[in-house]
Amino acid sequence: MAVFIAGDLRFCECGGGMADCANDRGQQVTLRAVESSGGDMTSNAEYIILVVGSYGAYFRLTKDEVDRRFPCIIVYTPDPVPEEDTISLVRKMKEQLDLPVLAIADSSPRDVAALKMHPRCMRPMNSKDLKLAQHLLEKDAVVKERPQWVEELTLMVETRRKVEVDALSPLGRSFLSNVYFPNKMGEQDWI
Repeated sequence: MAVFIAGDLRFCECGGGMADCANDRGQQVTLRAVESSGGDMTSNAEYIILVVGSYGAYFRLTKDEVDRRFPCIIVYTPDPVPEEDTISLVRKMKEQLDLPVLAIADSSPRDVAALKMHPRCMRPMNSKDLKLAQHLLEKDAVVKERPQWVEELTLMVETRRKVEVDALSPLGRSFLSNVYFPNKMGEQDWI
C-alpha cells in the first residue's frame, strides 16, 4: 500500500535517483520503494505528522503549506486503520530520522478533548465504534498504560460521541492548518 508524503524528506529511489518530497509535494511512496533503495533517508524536519483516513485534512495541510511553515513531514494514508506497510514505513522514518510521530485521526484521544471547545465537531458513535472503544479500555495493554488515552476513550464511551477531523471544516476552511495545528505545535499539546 502506498502513502502520500509532503515535506522535508529525501531518499534514494531504487532506480538510483533521489526522491524529494519537499519539491515533489504529495509524492506517492511505498515501503518497498524505500527498502529496495537501501532505505537511506534525510530530513531537517522536527516532526512526522501521520494523517489517518482523512483526505480532507491532508489536502488542507498541504494546500496551506503547513510542511513549509513548520519543519515537518506529512504522511497520508487513506486507510482508517493503517496497514502494516504504512506502520513499518512510518516506524522506519521515526527511527532513522529520530523524529516524534504526531497522528491526526478521527476520534483520536486528543481530538475528543477538542470537543470542549468545538461541540459542532461531535458525531454519534455507531455500535462498531462503541465496541472498539470498550474493547480498547478493557483489553488493550498499550491503552491501559496511558492514562490520558483511558480518560479520552472513557469520555467517548460515556457520551457515545466521537470527533471527526473533517468536521472541523465548518469552523473555517483553514481552521485545521492555521489554528488547530499551529496551536498544538506551539503548546506541544498532544498525547
